[in-house]
Amino acid sequence: MGRKAMRSLVVSGALVAAVGAVGVSAASAMIPPDPGGSSSSALIDSGDRDVVKTVTVDGLRVRTGPGTGHSILGLLYRDEPVRVVATRYDSTGQRWDEVRLQRGSAGGLPGGYIGWVTEMYLF
Repeated sequence: MGRKAMRSLVVSGALVAAVGAVGVSAASAMIPPDPGGSSSSALIDSGDRDVVKTVTVDGLRVRTGPGTGHSILGLLYRDEPVRVVATRYDSTGQRWDEVRLQRGSAGGLPGGYIGWVTEMYLF
């Protein structure tokens, strides 16, 4: 087998492996809603627990619980750090993080405050 053919084979194998890993990661990120129809959210074991993340948008709503049906407590703004305390999925499969503010927020919430935010706006 020639050098070019071998390189093509190795690159193709690496590409297939990478696409497969992304597919597995994306597929494992969603947990289907409770088949019993329960409106409560399930706590999940997340590798993100006790990790500091950063808010990626201005005006991220901090809520009393995981889901848009819970009351808004305040707002977070871009680049504000939060520590993930717990993670849950709501009944629609959206992932929510319970977070502790690392410092006072521009939205007026004090440092150490705990609330829930949708995980899609954290990095």
